[in-house]
Amino acid sequence: MLVNSAGYGLMGAVEDLDLEEQLGMLTTNCEALTRLTCLCLPYMRRNSRIINMASSAGFIPRAGFAVYAATKAYVLRFSRALNEELRYRSIYVTAVCPGPVDTEFFETADQYGTDLGINRRSMAQPEPVVEKALRDSYLKKDMSVYSLPVKAFHVLTRLVPHRAIMAVTRYID
Repeated sequence: MLVNSAGYGLMGAVEDLDLEEQLGMLTTNCEALTRLTCLCLPYMRRNSRIINMASSAGFIPRAGFAVYAATKAYVLRFSRALNEELRYRSIYVTAVCPGPVDTEFFETADQYGTDLGINRRSMAQPEPVVEKALRDSYLKKDMSVYSLPVKAFHVLTRLVPHRAIMAVTRYID
């Protein structure tokens, strides 16, 4: 089993964030995940699993979280495509798409003082997110979405044009 869970995000407008830190998100969230996956694939046997930490932020473009959301969209789409490509080898890839999880993630993400309206009291705890991800991987699901609100958000992002959702979030922030 390969678990790609390293990553970080920064909140803030692209023009206000440090360029090197933004490029670091691309390197860590996309390039490193892809490299590790490609390095491990030759050694993986039938019924191996790859779990990639994507995010519900990858469901739509997100102002104030643009680069992070874009990297997680990459992880989500890469994972789902790779799952299909590796099916002939019986290797299964699951993209984990939780909403906000109560980890140290936001200590880094909030370093520029941007508030995207994320209620820290409503964050998921890490243990149940991991349990669901492992269960979904065992069930050979290509995506693991934690919690009913995040599942509803995922459905919304598939039914409502992203431009409309982004317009609404402009007034929430």
